[in-house]
Amino acid sequence: MTQSPDPGRLLLELQKADLEIKKLSKQLNELPVKGAILEVRHKRTEIEALKAKAETLIDGLGRQIKASEDETAQIDEKLEVEQKKLMSGNVTNPKEVTHISREMDALKRRKDKLDVGTLGIMEKAEKAKGQMEKIKLALTQLEAREAKFTEEFKVSGAEVQEAISHVEKRRVTICSALDPALLERYKAIRDAKGVVAVGALEGATCTACRIELPSERVAELKTGPDVSTCPECGRMIVVKTVSVNE
Repeated sequence: MTQSPDPGRLLLELQKADLEIKKLSKQLNELPVKGAILEVRHKRTEIEALKAKAETLIDGLGRQIKASEDETAQIDEKLEVEQKKLMSGNVTNPKEVTHISREMDALKRRKDKLDVGTLGIMEKAEKAKGQMEKIKLALTQLEAREAKFTEEFKVSGAEVQEAISHVEKRRVTICSALDPALLERYKAIRDAKGVVAVGALEGATCTACRIELPSERVAELKTGPDVSTCPECGRMIVVKTVSVNE
């Protein structure tokens, strides 16, 4: 004869599994190498922020150099045009010759100023590119360290991860045997109260809140369903479980 699933016993086993998973997960997260990984990742975030700023600066300087070079090219074209006018022999009016000469002098002064400014911008760009190379090197080194620590974590945490996987599989089996409505009730109380969502009635005490219940409450629980609600803490309370021999 097939024995019917005991909801009370299943709930207590489910809670035991959840507590085991929480304990093992805490153990996994507290491995020293896990802290080293988090530290490296934090440092990477900082360096990547610096990289983004450096890229913005380099792009901006590049646009300034391009604009300066474009303006210099335009000045060269204007100088060439004005020079051809003077050399053509078609301009004979002294005032016009003077005007063209002054225009050319102004263009040359502007070009000299642009050249000096462009050199300064280029120096800044080279310095920024040098900083970028250092940033890229730092990121490469951090990525290597993270990969190394990750491998160490896989080794040192393998046993704990295997234990967690084993408990999680057991948990799935328990959940599949529980009534869906009862399981949802357990999840809701667990989320509201923390991991401890269910206790058992031991004598007159709820094992979840450790409060001794009044005798009339105990009597009511014992005459009610196998899984009820603790009148003190509001958690599920297993009043009785089916014996293996029942």
